[in-house]
Amino acid sequence: MLYNVAQLLKESIGTSRQFEIDGSLRDIDEDNPGAIGVRGRVNLQRTARGILAAGSARLRLVQACRRCLELTETQVCFEFEEEFIPSAHVRTGDRLPRTGDHASELVIDQHQVLDLTEVLRQHTILAASDWTLCRPDCKGLCPNCGQNLNFGQCQCQSVGIDPRLAALAKLLEAPGRGEQA
Repeated sequence: MLYNVAQLLKESIGTSRQFEIDGSLRDIDEDNPGAIGVRGRVNLQRTARGILAAGSARLRLVQACRRCLELTETQVCFEFEEEFIPSAHVRTGDRLPRTGDHASELVIDQHQVLDLTEVLRQHTILAASDWTLCRPDCKGLCPNCGQNLNFGQCQCQSVGIDPRLAALAKLLEAPGRGEQA
């Protein structure tokens, strides 16, 4: 997602332009190889130092269910705001000194092109849920044999209480449990 910002860099501070985001991100993670379509909106605003890119985006990712590990498609939506600094003077083309406080992906190149791809990829990774479920009532995997319990019961015997938690089970059986003092 490339945007030529040469004209915007010549404008006064506060001037802004809005653009649609309609592109693809590549190789986000091991579950999402190849191109993933991303859509959204970005507002590019001239600042004293460069261009502030603020917007929102959405895309569909394949993620593993946290209970049964089946792959499921989820929609990821996020907002972002990053300031991009030019690497060359817009009128003369002379290289500008680097300040060192911006990562290389937050630099507008010498042709005055702002690339949102890496920023969108990083925000996608941050916005992706760590607790994706294939469905709300997912039963998960059997802790003994690993069978997916959504497809049927396994033949394992119920093990009972983990011996490390036996002391807590006794508290549940204690007389007077729940009574007010």
